[in-house]
Amino acid sequence: MILQQEPTNLPNWLLFEIHLVLKDSDQLPSTSTHDQAAVDSIDDLQILKNFDLTLEFGPCTGITRLERWERAQKHGLNPPDEVKDILLKNKDEEYQMWMLAINNQGIIKDHGDFIGVSGIIITDSIMVSRDPQRGSVAYNNYSCGTIPPLVVLVALFLYFYLDARVPEPIPEKFKVKVMDAMMKTYGHTVNVLVCLGITEPFSDFVRKIADWFVLTMVTGFPWGIAPYDPRLKITDTHIRDIRVKVYEPVSGLGRTDRPVLIYLHGGGWSLLSVDSYDPLMRKISSDSGTVVISVNYRLSPQYPFPVPLNDCLEVVEYVIENSKAMGIDKSRIAVGGDSAGGNMAAAISLRLKSKIAMQMLLVPSLQFVNFNTTAFNENTMYLNRSIHDPNSLMFVINYLGLEPKYLSYLRYNNHTSPAFKQSLQNEYADQTLWLPRRYVRDEKIRENMEQPMDTGDEELFERIKNVILDPLVSPLLADDEHLENLPYTYIMVCGYDFVRDDGIMFYERLNQIEEEAHLAYYPEAFHNALFFPHGPLKLNVGVRIVHDIVKTLKNVL
Repeated sequence: MILQQEPTNLPNWLLFEIHLVLKDSDQLPSTSTHDQAAVDSIDDLQILKNFDLTLEFGPCTGITRLERWERAQKHGLNPPDEVKDILLKNKDEEYQMWMLAINNQGIIKDHGDFIGVSGIIITDSIMVSRDPQRGSVAYNNYSCGTIPPLVVLVALFLYFYLDARVPEPIPEKFKVKVMDAMMKTYGHTVNVLVCLGITEPFSDFVRKIADWFVLTMVTGFPWGIAPYDPRLKITDTHIRDIRVKVYEPVSGLGRTDRPVLIYLHGGGWSLLSVDSYDPLMRKISSDSGTVVISVNYRLSPQYPFPVPLNDCLEVVEYVIENSKAMGIDKSRIAVGGDSAGGNMAAAISLRLKSKIAMQMLLVPSLQFVNFNTTAFNENTMYLNRSIHDPNSLMFVINYLGLEPKYLSYLRYNNHTSPAFKQSLQNEYADQTLWLPRRYVRDEKIRENMEQPMDTGDEELFERIKNVILDPLVSPLLADDEHLENLPYTYIMVCGYDFVRDDGIMFYERLNQIEEEAHLAYYPEAFHNALFFPHGPLKLNVGVRIVHDIVKTLKNVL
């Protein structure tokens, strides 16, 4: 039997949680005068909750809220002044210590308590449930042990795996949450295998598992789709000792004037392969009538820069030199790629220029000097434990051949020196000059795009500057003369992508010097949305992205 009773002497954090459970009702639980003061503090706790969940202010673990606020202020991230005022005014632990996560569907806090998706608050010794008709709160003296373990496990699974914040404009939110859950499962699987000593991070085995997960997401099966495709001749071969997968539309076999797209896959220079990209390459080749050569370049950290780039360059140069024997029209050669592959495609275009007809840069990462961009700050709140995980900067660490300890240096731009930040070359990647404000959704971020100029590690910068300032690593840093006479440039960017700004700024710079370029902008899409034009997780925006890629190949080549 549920006994209605008046709560007394409850801590503020519990009253706050009760308030969340009752947020849709017309009344809060009745309280004593003493407890009413705690209820009155709910607005303050809501502000602190928002601060906890705003990832742009850095990690929460191991420090108090005030320490986190001061660190964010030091790095020029402009944390809200009202947060500091609240913390200085209230010294109680529930104000000073951060909450792991809060939402109105189910929460888990550092206190070890759980609010279930049914509106039940489970604590160490008390269960608080909501009466949906009366808007009241009931307190039951039951322990957590009375809850069926399966119910708790299911609730935990739903909380941890389907809790992703999905871009609001995306209509297929459940599909995106499933994608996010699969990517998180991959990460957990790898962590367990590494902890057990079964494998090492970024081993061939770990990469094969990544391929299986990607193929499962895009086809429904870890082995992908059947090798035979009646529309295509598919050849798994090598060019200059580099593995490639060649897709030739059967309708064009025997012709000598065929167009070709040499495609460089993404994966942060560290993961994925021509196998995980097989379904996407088949679709692009068959729908566009273009020969596609997918390059399986060597990966970092085993092979840092310039090895992956040189592998790709070797393949492109081979195709140019042997185009006639391959039945390729030398004037219809394009190089393209997504993410890390887009970076290398841009670098190769800077190197070869008029020798290729088009560069296709899809969600490209084009500079390594500023990771505190507006895109990073507002988009790592979405899918932030999978495709937009801030720790993805580890891929940059791998490519540069740095130690993992420098990851936080990159995140807060402490890998470049104050002198460089004030230099002319840094202006080539200056968001205040090259990023139109209309692309930034968050008003506060939009009005505070300037970067701190007086921070940075001189010693680290001296060690890496010759690499990160090289236009073959950071194409956005190429000067205007270097950007002249480039091939036609197609740039695709996504509004909810944490590297969104790089592609937009590159387009603006090309447009400034009147180089022929096109920017395809998908405001609702995220970083790997182009993977889903088909399959069980098919997305409307994925269909549009690939349709436009195919259309461009037909029109330009």
